[in-house]
Amino acid sequence: MEKFHQKVDQFIAEIRIAQVHSLEELNQKWKYFLEQDYQKEAHDGIKEYYDSHGVKVPSEGISPLQEFTRDTRGLVFLDTTVVSEAFLHHESRKLDNAGCFSFGDIKYEASVALANAEVEIAYDPMNTETIKVLYRDMEPVMAHRVRIEAFCDRKPVLPVGMTDRVPETSRFLDALEKKYKEDHQLMANALSFGDYGKAGGQNV
Repeated sequence: MEKFHQKVDQFIAEIRIAQVHSLEELNQKWKYFLEQDYQKEAHDGIKEYYDSHGVKVPSEGISPLQEFTRDTRGLVFLDTTVVSEAFLHHESRKLDNAGCFSFGDIKYEASVALANAEVEIAYDPMNTETIKVLYRDMEPVMAHRVRIEAFCDRKPVLPVGMTDRVPETSRFLDALEKKYKEDHQLMANALSFGDYGKAGGQNV
């Protein structure tokens, strides 16, 4: 975990000198950094895992990419609904006579059928456009805002360090981006050549 924190600190240092002006661009550079740097370096956590099982690890260590590619087990994808449900916040609310409740100084309308009931609300703090209302064995009700305030859906402001225009760019992150694109182009060419060979074999 310490190695990961060091890498994150390195990325933050590099991103501060790069001209990043959008969240999309920041995420893209983080992707280059992960795939071309972090995942290709030996990981102490992997070594500790094998050491705990008495398995000898090569002196150069094992990178996350090597560990991933050597595992022949298929990936198991969880249902996105189940995953999102696990991260919802839960609170209790008392609905009024109209089946409404307040949340964050905003009025939400649930259902008049639940007027004056004690309910449980479940919400994503990053998206409170709708809030799930749970009551006993009833099907969940999606409560919507009665009115939209001016400050709703405000986009997060990037840190000042990400918008300073002192250096031109981060040469380190530029190099990772170039290597990322080269690697993916090689993979695309290999797949294209493989398809060509198969098509040619059918005409022999």
